[in-house]
Amino acid sequence: MLPAAAAVLAQVVAVPASAQAPAGSGPADGEGTPGLTSVISQSRLDSVLGREVRTRVEEDVGRVVDILADRQGRVQAAVIEFGGFLGIGTRKIAVDWSAISFENDGKRTIVIVDLSRDQLRLAPEYKPNEQPMIVRTSD
Repeated sequence: MLPAAAAVLAQVVAVPASAQAPAGSGPADGEGTPGLTSVISQSRLDSVLGREVRTRVEEDVGRVVDILADRQGRVQAAVIEFGGFLGIGTRKIAVDWSAISFENDGKRTIVIVDLSRDQLRLAPEYKPNEQPMIVRTSD
């Protein structure tokens, strides 16, 4: 998935359906094409890509670099890159979307992953050209 497309998908998925205006409710002055636009409050949108990722115990583990969605457009996982220095020695893993939450620390939104650093370290590496192994929380 192209990064720009993932960013748009992440923004749309992050907004509850109740916050979206009905299709065709574009600008009142006639701009836009009826049926092809909707109005979503800017304050309710937030990009997920590039966000810092932490564990529940406030450990920095990496950043979100991609979003994985199924063929119906439902987000299934976030790809998190962690480790390494200046891009050398980094690993990417796919984490189940249900294991992720968002918290605001007063200045910015931080992605919280409901897994330990060890669980992330032992997770299989995500490779874009292979079937993804998605890390899930243990129930």
